[in-house]
Amino acid sequence: MSSYKAESGHWYDVDGQPAYTVTGANGKERNTTLRDARKHNLVPSVTTILGVAAKPALENWKIDQAIKAAMGYHQGPDESDNAYLYRIKDQAKQSSKEAADRGTEIHAMIERGYLGLDYTSQAFKSVNYILEGLHPHQDWSAEASFCSDLGYGGKIDLYCPNEIVVDFKTKDDLEGKDPEKLVYDEHGMQLSAYAMGLGFDSPTRISVFIDRQDPSIALHYTWDKESHAKHCMMFKNLLSYWQLTKNYEPKLERLI
Repeated sequence: MSSYKAESGHWYDVDGQPAYTVTGANGKERNTTLRDARKHNLVPSVTTILGVAAKPALENWKIDQAIKAAMGYHQGPDESDNAYLYRIKDQAKQSSKEAADRGTEIHAMIERGYLGLDYTSQAFKSVNYILEGLHPHQDWSAEASFCSDLGYGGKIDLYCPNEIVVDFKTKDDLEGKDPEKLVYDEHGMQLSAYAMGLGFDSPTRISVFIDRQDPSIALHYTWDKESHAKHCMMFKNLLSYWQLTKNYEPKLERLI
């Protein structure tokens, strides 16, 4: 079984090890909270930091899901407005969860391929075909985690010692799309944050998009080198904002 888990909302210890859950007072495992992070000196994930910035494209997609849900479910004759709104919101959330679960599944397929556990999935074949064409015969590392001395951590989809960092995104209806119109600064920031965490000074950053319904369809976008400095600065500013709003900055003396 794959160890892949979506990074959003996750935490890491100062050695870069995932600390996604803790054991609660009742002896049961639960998701790690900010309070736990303060207690155990944990750092937030890259995607947690990126979460403080507005994401117009994502918000528009969520609105679309709500509209589609409303179009498919009419208000019952005895159903109150509040009950109807709740039902539509619940259906829209379910659509978002299904998309996220499918994304996690596809990420896991690719991870297993690069770990040498399963070369058969179409998702792995598609991504590997792209990367072999761009940078053949690389020694790829999949799902490696880290902790940066800036006070954040993460788990990287794929990277190699030649300063190449790759991130996977799943999308709907990719066939015929222009990859340049799929990328946003958020994607560049995520890759730059990973590169900083790895200590890469001049990274090659690649965003790979895989179709949720048909993983044989995959597109890639290679970011220009010049935008790396800008994306590093943008991410650092978001990190400072997050630390100030949460009033929390981990103590990382032993990493310095």
